[in-house]
Amino acid sequence: MVDKETQIKILLYGNPLDFACETLGVKNMRYHNYSSVFTVSKEEVYEYISINGIPQSDSTSRYSMEEGFKFFEEEGKWYTFFRERGYIYHEKNFDDYELGKKYIVLILLQLAGTGLYK
Repeated sequence: MVDKETQIKILLYGNPLDFACETLGVKNMRYHNYSSVFTVSKEEVYEYISINGIPQSDSTSRYSMEEGFKFFEEEGKWYTFFRERGYIYHEKNFDDYELGKKYIVLILLQLAGTGLYK
């Protein structure tokens, strides 16, 4: 079994598909479950980022033209959105700092593509 810190780092910063395939010794995950490799809960991931910090977004402002999920903190508030083809979608602002962090972690886990965190 892979230690929890490694699992969390892969989910937040790495490539869960490649890691799962290597760990299970398979070419693809079609007939396998990510739950065989990733056993950490959302709460454990949140606890990890509470100690080690949240992964930095490629963007530190709404004006970046890079595509994907973007988030940044400004004056104690979190701002999140998706940018695609120059348009901003699903923009959210969080006055509650902790609630914003939890939302960001949930989205990052969902974007990892494992289907484990809904």
